[in-house]
Amino acid sequence: MIKNLLFLLLLVSTTSSFAQYYKDYDWEKQPKLHDISAEEKAASSIGIFKKYIVEYASDALEQMPKRFETKHTIARVNDDKGIAEHNTVYIPMYEVKNVVDIKARTINAKGKITLLNQDNIKEVKNVDEYGDFKIFAIEGVEKNSEIEVLYTVEKEFDIYGSETLQADYKIKEAQFLFITGSLDANIKAYRTLEPFNYVNIDGKDEKLLTIKNIPAMVEEEYSTPRANKIAVVYQCFPKGQTITQQMFWSNVSNNVGGRFFPENVLEKAQSDVNTIIAGQNELTPFKKAVLVDNFIKTNFTIVKNNNEDLSDLDYILENRSSSDFGIMKVYAQYLKALDVEYEIVVTANRFLNKFDPDFFIPSMLRDFLIYLPSEKKYIAPDRIESRVGEVPFNILGNYGLFIPSDFDHYFSKIVEEDPDFSRIKRDMDITIDDDFEKVTIIEDQEYYGHWAETSRGVLNLSTEENIKQYKDYLTGSGIEDKEIIAYEEGNVDLNQLGYNTPFTVKSTIASEALLEDAGDSYIFQVGMVIGTQSELYQETERINPIEMTYPNRYNYEIIVHIPEGYEVEGLSSLNIDKRYIGRSGEVLAKFESSYTQDSKTITINIEEFYKTHEFSISKYEEFREVINAASDFNKAAILFKTAE
Repeated sequence: MIKNLLFLLLLVSTTSSFAQYYKDYDWEKQPKLHDISAEEKAASSIGIFKKYIVEYASDALEQMPKRFETKHTIARVNDDKGIAEHNTVYIPMYEVKNVVDIKARTINAKGKITLLNQDNIKEVKNVDEYGDFKIFAIEGVEKNSEIEVLYTVEKEFDIYGSETLQADYKIKEAQFLFITGSLDANIKAYRTLEPFNYVNIDGKDEKLLTIKNIPAMVEEEYSTPRANKIAVVYQCFPKGQTITQQMFWSNVSNNVGGRFFPENVLEKAQSDVNTIIAGQNELTPFKKAVLVDNFIKTNFTIVKNNNEDLSDLDYILENRSSSDFGIMKVYAQYLKALDVEYEIVVTANRFLNKFDPDFFIPSMLRDFLIYLPSEKKYIAPDRIESRVGEVPFNILGNYGLFIPSDFDHYFSKIVEEDPDFSRIKRDMDITIDDDFEKVTIIEDQEYYGHWAETSRGVLNLSTEENIKQYKDYLTGSGIEDKEIIAYEEGNVDLNQLGYNTPFTVKSTIASEALLEDAGDSYIFQVGMVIGTQSELYQETERINPIEMTYPNRYNYEIIVHIPEGYEVEGLSSLNIDKRYIGRSGEVLAKFESSYTQDSKTITINIEEFYKTHEFSISKYEEFREVINAASDFNKAAILFKTAE
């Protein structure tokens, strides 16, 4: 989207040319299987070699440089899973002008070579909404074979590009070769310390990045694996152009600003605003923004397609249907009519891309927010469950391009203004019947911040089955055979006028599964009343930096009534204290549970918090201990036995 907004840069014709490297690049004429370690043989597949060549070639007869991309991969497949992962090749056709060459071969464990039958290459349109692809299956693949693919395509000229070097399997060696000849260019690698080295090609110094033994990127809890992969981004300009990063960003801010800071309010928009504020008093900037947000998300539908009408303001206001880009114009009209100061934020989903203010690539500019500087609050126009408040959790921690009404810009890391925005408060009153047949739990809960947004979103927008599952979560997930005796929700409506109004649940449940007969005594699984907890018991080395979904806090008070004639043992299991200490000495994360007891009750207090969503991987063990403490409490049990 942003790419389409950029001002068309002048392309200057070039007068020099050089040989094209891809024409001489080839695979080994007599291939042999590569040696791999016992550990590598145990994996389903291993990337032996992965090379990307991006080549910009100037031609005196062409106005724009040519762009060629070559990809060369060798993968060892050790079992059926590895074969399934590599034996079908997809070559994206996006921006491809010409397929220069495609070839592939397999080498089995006995050294037999099977070449690709070119007749097997098919073109498939719009695969899973990702566009067109050339697709072919690799023949002759057996366990312990190597699959080698080499292809070159000519693409339409584009100043920008990126490539991901890391994969879901180990890669023994990856290379990225950037050939630009006499053209001005920039290149940058992320999440590696390896430098670009110069190599001489056709008398020019070109840049080559080589990285060995890249570990497999794995899915880990509390992480953003897709955005964490080793990657390269680059820019290449037509000869004679000098374009700085500042010029790119200024170009974006001027284009975005020109669309989202209107000079005039349309008559239809003013009519809507009159409806929005009718009967309202004490219209602060925050309340105005809330009323606008509620109105738009109640009356407009965002449609995901390329219909140009969905970005036309007149059409949108008349038909109440818009693209995610077009809806920003509606917010701009209403906020201007109400004289609410705002800024436009262009950023990215941190689970997909890490925003870099120092290197301009349009592909990382995917998400729009509206920032209210006087309130230090955000509007997320395309998040139906979200209302004016803190930034959506998928953006939290990323940088953003902030554009005020004068079309200037600045960069800022997007953080939460309220450190206690997301929290859960639970009060439980627990009784055990006289014959120890069942446990009854009366519970009051308050959910704030993202917890409240998620709850309202699920209960208003999900399927009946998902709502049923969420109701199970709200009444003690993991408790078998529970009977819900009473259940009442509060503040369920998506449209809330106050800031951070809690979603509430009052419930009464009964369960026999929480009690276990132990002869003359009874075991009460008291820890299970807090519900199923996350665990981090992995034994492998942590790959990803630690990123939680968002900072949050839990406060529980659990009152257990002691049945008459019984005394309690095993209470020491309720005392847990695990902490993560930051570099400044501040406690950044904690799980602490403790109890007090009198003749009739046991009162358990739990405080668990995570003051930030980012934690150092070097202190992963401390973080893991805090997370696992909640899981350990979930397993805690106490013993009731007849009083002597």
